[in-house]
Amino acid sequence: MSGEHLNQQDLHVVVIGPIESGKTSIINSVLGEPDESEKKTGDCVKREGEVGGRKLIFIDTPGWIRYFPVIDTAEVIKHKIVQSVSLCPPGPHAFLLVIGSDVPFTEKNRRSVEEHMGLFGENIWEHTIVVLTRKEYLEGKSIEQHIESEEGALKWVLEKCGNRFHMLNIDSREGFNEVDKILEQFDILAKSRNRHFELDEKILREVEEKRNTYRERAEQRRQKVQDQREILQKYDTIPSLPELKILLLGWLFSGKTFAKNIIFGQVEDTKISRTYQSERRSAEVAGRRVSVVDTPGWWKYLPAKCTPAWVKTELQKGLTLDSKAPHAILLAIPADTSILEEQRKITEDNMKVFGDDIWKHTMVLFTCGDLLGDTTIEEHIESEGEPLQWLVEKCGNRYHILSLYDKEDEVTELLKKIEEMVAGNSLFRPGPEPQKPVCKKSTENLMEVPRELVIFLDQKWQTMDRELEMKIGTICRETTPKVTSTRSIDTPDIEFRENHPSSENTSGEGTSPPRPSDPKSAIKKSGINAATGQPGLEDQEQTSDKLADQMERTKQMFEREWGRREFGITQRFQRQISELRESGSEADVHDLNLSYRKVVWWMHRKSSGIASDLHSVDLEDIVEMDVTQF
Repeated sequence: MSGEHLNQQDLHVVVIGPIESGKTSIINSVLGEPDESEKKTGDCVKREGEVGGRKLIFIDTPGWIRYFPVIDTAEVIKHKIVQSVSLCPPGPHAFLLVIGSDVPFTEKNRRSVEEHMGLFGENIWEHTIVVLTRKEYLEGKSIEQHIESEEGALKWVLEKCGNRFHMLNIDSREGFNEVDKILEQFDILAKSRNRHFELDEKILREVEEKRNTYRERAEQRRQKVQDQREILQKYDTIPSLPELKILLLGWLFSGKTFAKNIIFGQVEDTKISRTYQSERRSAEVAGRRVSVVDTPGWWKYLPAKCTPAWVKTELQKGLTLDSKAPHAILLAIPADTSILEEQRKITEDNMKVFGDDIWKHTMVLFTCGDLLGDTTIEEHIESEGEPLQWLVEKCGNRYHILSLYDKEDEVTELLKKIEEMVAGNSLFRPGPEPQKPVCKKSTENLMEVPRELVIFLDQKWQTMDRELEMKIGTICRETTPKVTSTRSIDTPDIEFRENHPSSENTSGEGTSPPRPSDPKSAIKKSGINAATGQPGLEDQEQTSDKLADQMERTKQMFEREWGRREFGITQRFQRQISELRESGSEADVHDLNLSYRKVVWWMHRKSSGIASDLHSVDLEDIVEMDVTQF
């Protein structure tokens, strides 16, 4: 590689971007090192090497979930991203913003990039070069055609960076030539700016002070838990039970099923399909019999009043499945996402179906622990603030974290903690009327979301899910005949289930609910405000405005829910491709890559339809709805 354009100054570069964008692979390509690690970057990692006689210092950073707003990224991850600039003093000469071309770059992606880049301040764009990875997914399109096809979102980012961008195929020898061009761009950028990037000292100082405070509090929390466990071990007899019975609870895609499979040592069986029924599984784990009941999840963003009746029924069923009351309830919460007050309230309200005593037998189980890197779970708890701390304290300061790596020791420790919890309590027994808890804090629970809207949202999701299943099945059968015939990957190893609740079961009653395709029947005239009676013209206008706002908010929350579903699908496909590549089956990898490309493009380009369904309703027809019920 030519080095004529390089001077003798060390070059400092911070590499940022979403998870799965290829940040680490870019660094490996530039430094000429093998790209072997599949482990996600959970910490800022300093990488050094010499290229063309020039010393390069890269700072690899934790990624965020693409198209997720910055508010959903865990505080510790945001802090690490900001602190990356301090690892290459006096500061980076350039930033590499890595964007994968394997998924469409939508307006949601653009907003997510803008918000996360904003953590560094507005000047960040002047020092940034965009690298587009995975050129193989463009199906022969030129980079210019690709930019134009992205509906302006990608073009906005490139223009924000002064149109400094490169396309790099990290799996092709063609990429070596592009690396040389990127290095030239580094020099041009550094010389034109005549200085390195300087983060506002106030921002960096605030982040450092916060992290120091969180570490101190984290150590205090860790010590408190340790003291509690030592007292229990000293004065109480830890029971030796013939079987440990565990109930898993949490919001949709919180990692409940993943945690179950980690406990049983069968991570490769993890699916991303939604759990529709409470299911019990037993096996020998760490010398003891363990029984785990997995349950359907509630919405993460939608209020508990929108939890479908069939989900509540299955949650109750999970308590006594096979007449076995649980020793412990594990409340699954992903460790890589933020916990806001809305999630705390939604979780609390959904847990009320079991009565107040459930908290005495509940432990918070943090999933996705790998993405925290070297950060302790205690620091994560402290950095997230009162909402997460409330949940942990409500569970008696009992918590545990599971990850893909070192999982055997983590599972053994989890079972030990459960046995200690049993020593201080007994089996959980629901009260005589756990379905009707009384909330003394407020009267919010007295307000009911229209039953028709609850049904509409649930069935809308199920319809979209079925469409997704059928589309993936069709694409995989068409593009991966060799894989499906030899490996039985079953669309591809995503194992969608056919046990969706029927329309009758969804409503929780014997009547058939309105179809998702008929939004007017779902939300039209569900009630008249008893306080005002029939609204006058002015009241009608105000009610219409409020209702429109509520519909927009409902649409946004629903689309945030579906965004996590899309991310799960793409992650699973990428994992499959990686596994096939490791097995040396290049033909199969090509076929699966083709399926992945078609599925992801279809999935991201197709609207959820929730916006048109909600906004197609004539507001004059539903002006009598009591909007306070939302």
